[in-house]
Amino acid sequence: MFFVVPALQEAAAQVRISGMVSDADTRTGLPSVSIWNKRSGYGTVSNETGRYYIEAQPGDTIEFSMISYVRTHIVVGVVSTTQNVALKRHVFGLQAVNVKGRIYRRDSLAMRDEYGRIFDYKRPGAMDVLKTLPSNPITALSYLIPSKTRKRREKFGEQLRYWEAEKHIDYRYNPDLVARITKLESPMLDSFMYAYRPSYAFLTNASEYDLMLFIKQAYEKFARQKGLLPKDSAEPQQ
Repeated sequence: MFFVVPALQEAAAQVRISGMVSDADTRTGLPSVSIWNKRSGYGTVSNETGRYYIEAQPGDTIEFSMISYVRTHIVVGVVSTTQNVALKRHVFGLQAVNVKGRIYRRDSLAMRDEYGRIFDYKRPGAMDVLKTLPSNPITALSYLIPSKTRKRREKFGEQLRYWEAEKHIDYRYNPDLVARITKLESPMLDSFMYAYRPSYAFLTNASEYDLMLFIKQAYEKFARQKGLLPKDSAEPQQ
């Protein structure tokens, strides 16, 4: 009973906050927005249409953040409710046009710094149990029993790593670069980029030359399938 009552009290106090995260200007839903309960350390991300839900306690502060957008906070009320959130874009000066890479890396490092304990979290193993057992048997036993909080933390960590990888791909495999190499325009450009989107593992080790060669070779396949190149040609349209 010593262990059960506090847990039941905490569960009873929780409320559910749900809604949509959207762009303040276009009012379209934003996918992959990081949603973080600053007290509990639990978080989630919005889905492909911008929808989200998160559990919290009254008075908790929920933070919404995404690269290129201003961070927004809401304070949880005493009852479950729908809370739509509109994120405003950062407004950068003209000098920022040439430092896209620096901005991306700065934002990525900032996210790693803020969510460090989630990125660095590792599931306790057998050695952790053995080391902790003599001095704190209760904590050691908790390592053996998967808790709801631990499962949420592990899931959130997986989501953060996934979206960090996706944003890295978006940064390097961007429409400006692909259009410059292939001479494609939307909607054909969009179709090509979706069909030949490179993996995060490839981009981790690929140089700029490797990426440009990958795009060129992928375009040759794409162009032949679409009938954009003669059968004896292997060069992009000029």
